[in-house]
Amino acid sequence: MLAFLPSAVYYVMAPLSVSLALWLAFAAAFAVGLRYFGATGSVRLFDAAGLVLFGVMAIYDGFVQPETAAPGTNLVLEGGLLAAILWSMAIRKPFTTQYRWLTGPHEPGFLVRAHTLLTALWATTYAGLAAIDCLTVVYHILAPAWASVLDFLLLAAMLTFTWQLGVYIDKRRGKIPFLGKW
Repeated sequence: MLAFLPSAVYYVMAPLSVSLALWLAFAAAFAVGLRYFGATGSVRLFDAAGLVLFGVMAIYDGFVQPETAAPGTNLVLEGGLLAAILWSMAIRKPFTTQYRWLTGPHEPGFLVRAHTLLTALWATTYAGLAAIDCLTVVYHILAPAWASVLDFLLLAAMLTFTWQLGVYIDKRRGKIPFLGKW
């Protein structure tokens, strides 16, 4: 799912330079959003949220408050992306439905359950990312370097899980016990 490319770029580059990471993530968000916009004429919710958040934070870090700390920036970004995910759930249109995740044909009811589960897992992931950075920014329990490593590992684990879950569902042709009947 290309929707998470800006976040991945940010987490890889942030230990080197927060400002550079924000600008590169903004460029990635722009490229991902523009690709879809060029094909359909609309912008997906998570792409728009990433574009706005990374763009505003890049401008803020570049011109208003240079050299902002990574954990504080992370907390703002994760909170904003979590809000976008929760908004998609509140309006009953899980943001993952806007992306091609499963390749095989599946019944509509199954797709709704699968996308709702995946969106809830991503909401939990972004809440976990925010909690990690909260331990650094608010409670000063975790060193910023460890927070960056944990953020990257959690995002990488969830991206891998998302991909593998899609492969598993497609192999089983939608016959998944935990996604059966709710």
